[in-house]
Amino acid sequence: MRSGILALVAGLLTLRFLPALPPFWLLALLPIMGLMLLPFRSYPIALFMFGFTWACVSSQWALDDRLAPSLDARTLWLQGRVVGLPEVSDGVVRFQLEQAGSRRGALPERLRLSWYNGPALHAGETWRLAVRLKRPHGLVNPQAFDYEAWLLAQRIGATGTVKTGELIYPASGAGAWRDRLRQHLLATPAHGRAGALAALVLGDGAGLSTADWQVLQTTGTVHLMVISGQHVGLLATLLYGLVAGLARLGVWPRRLPWLPCACVLALTGALAYGALAGFEVPVQRACVMVALVLLWRWRFRHLGVGLPLLAVLLLEPLVSLQPGFWLSFGAVMLLILIFSGRLGAWPWWGTLLRAQWAMAIGLLPLLLVLGLPVSASGPLANLVAVPVVGLLVVPLALLGTLLLPLPGVGAALLGVAGWLLDWLFGLLTQLALWMPAWLPSALPFWAWLLVA
Repeated sequence: MRSGILALVAGLLTLRFLPALPPFWLLALLPIMGLMLLPFRSYPIALFMFGFTWACVSSQWALDDRLAPSLDARTLWLQGRVVGLPEVSDGVVRFQLEQAGSRRGALPERLRLSWYNGPALHAGETWRLAVRLKRPHGLVNPQAFDYEAWLLAQRIGATGTVKTGELIYPASGAGAWRDRLRQHLLATPAHGRAGALAALVLGDGAGLSTADWQVLQTTGTVHLMVISGQHVGLLATLLYGLVAGLARLGVWPRRLPWLPCACVLALTGALAYGALAGFEVPVQRACVMVALVLLWRWRFRHLGVGLPLLAVLLLEPLVSLQPGFWLSFGAVMLLILIFSGRLGAWPWWGTLLRAQWAMAIGLLPLLLVLGLPVSASGPLANLVAVPVVGLLVVPLALLGTLLLPLPGVGAALLGVAGWLLDWLFGLLTQLALWMPAWLPSALPFWAWLLVA
């Protein structure tokens, strides 16, 4: 079972290292060869072929959904629905459009558009726009952000600039509700950190300034200001621990088995948080991982810890193109390595120190390979920021958002969360000035040996 899962994962991950997709005839031949190997009990090889084929086919679908070359750099009228939360920065409104249609030809399922000096857009609105569309492309500068790979991983088939437009239908649906909630959060007096609260509650980082992102990157704490597996898993853990604590104290009703109730409550909380964050790809990945871990905790422990990784890759093979995928799963594997098989209990401060030490050393090769900056202050910054954000800010922010209908109560909780964030950003700014991040342009061979 374990070797089969590892082989399937290896086949799915091979996509990340391909310079180009294999020809169609090879993709058609590989599954047939895998089925022929099954009677000979060559399951790992067959599963590797199945995983590799699925990853390549899924990638080809994404490439086929790109803008047609005949429409590249042309301006045309189209109509579509705004999805996600639009971002406004320096007078530019950036948003995504789905279900776009035009008389000139078929359009990709998802577009990423920019509107200079555009009006206020809201999620769930339907617009008719004049757009100059372009096929996805990016710069090939070494160690720079690979914009084209990011667009492919997001399954965005075209980018464009809006010239003019008119509103057809007002906002409706869950996206409109999230947009109204964002406006409430941004209007909350939270010591100037309402944008950070919106990032933690809704996954909308548009309210954070460029200086804030620079500080987070320098101190290695970007993962704290985006809704990731850490936040979703933390909420699920708190809800699970609540039921487990009541059962240990003897308060939980004896007629109800506490373990299934704890798993169901934790999963419900994770899904509710995911819905609040709009179920973007990282949040979907986090919810799938939480669901599988809870299933494993309940009664299916024989499935192994690699099942969440397999489920994520099967649902979206293109996720391996994103650096966040490698860093998040790399961090999880390191924590499993560090904390598994221990004899006796460590003190809480020892657990925090070991975890940060493992992250600092273990993720260093990944950061260098991915061309990301190495934070010298990361271990110290995360030692303080992880418990503050995870145990204080996120619960206060979610509880304050839930209690916003109560006059004064929700705003007060959000104010406390904003004060904690303001204090934390002040500390992180000092650490960033004290120990700047290091971005190597090229590593010599002896340095790679030292890293290994």
